[in-house]
Amino acid sequence: MTLLERIEDLKRRAQDQLGRQAGRDEAGKLQPLLKEANALSQGLGTEVTQMHLLRDQGLPLPDAPAGPNAGGALTTLDRLLKRFAEKRRAEGLTRGQDWTRFKESTQAARIQATTALDQAWRSFVTGAYSGDKPADLERSLAPTDVNKERLSRYRAAYEELIRLANRRPTGREDFDRVRELARQLKELHQGFDFGVPEGVKQFLQAIAKGGADLDLLTDEVRAWLQQQGSTGRYQIVAKRSAP
Repeated sequence: MTLLERIEDLKRRAQDQLGRQAGRDEAGKLQPLLKEANALSQGLGTEVTQMHLLRDQGLPLPDAPAGPNAGGALTTLDRLLKRFAEKRRAEGLTRGQDWTRFKESTQAARIQATTALDQAWRSFVTGAYSGDKPADLERSLAPTDVNKERLSRYRAAYEELIRLANRRPTGREDFDRVRELARQLKELHQGFDFGVPEGVKQFLQAIAKGGADLDLLTDEVRAWLQQQGSTGRYQIVAKRSAP
């Protein structure tokens, strides 16, 4: 049995004892323990459900929390179950330090599982697409019409991918969306024009900032603008004198 299954077994036994018309004093001692077991079960159960979701999508994860913390919790819980089977009273659970050790090791196992799951999900997202950040592309690309339009779509898809990486997946549709965004980003990246001459790039960057000096309008730039059919989009205007 897994740690979660054993906690559920303990809860059933404690609940069964409450249903046997235990005295008011005994019920008052058992109910807080049952409440603590419920909280541990719910927290661990959430991680187990997430673990199964990631495993179903091919991520290399165990089917239940493992490691020293989970193992320690199981060992302690076995002792608690044995004592409670022999004497179905709260003191069978609270005697010594086993109940405290059980809670601490179970909480540690849940935290360990949470960390592993978060890392596995983020690794899946970055493995799907690990290309350039939009800001890096903006610095390296010439601001041509094609590049600007593609960069806008690239940025939107990239930001959505980051948002997905920073939250837990809730179902298969989140995995499908990551794969689709990765496909879009790769396609957009392949369509960027990285072959624009450096002089043209400097001219277009200056235009984007408000205007280019005439010395940037070189023969190479004019030839490129004519090739693109863009010469009619620009005009020469005198700079305003500073007041």
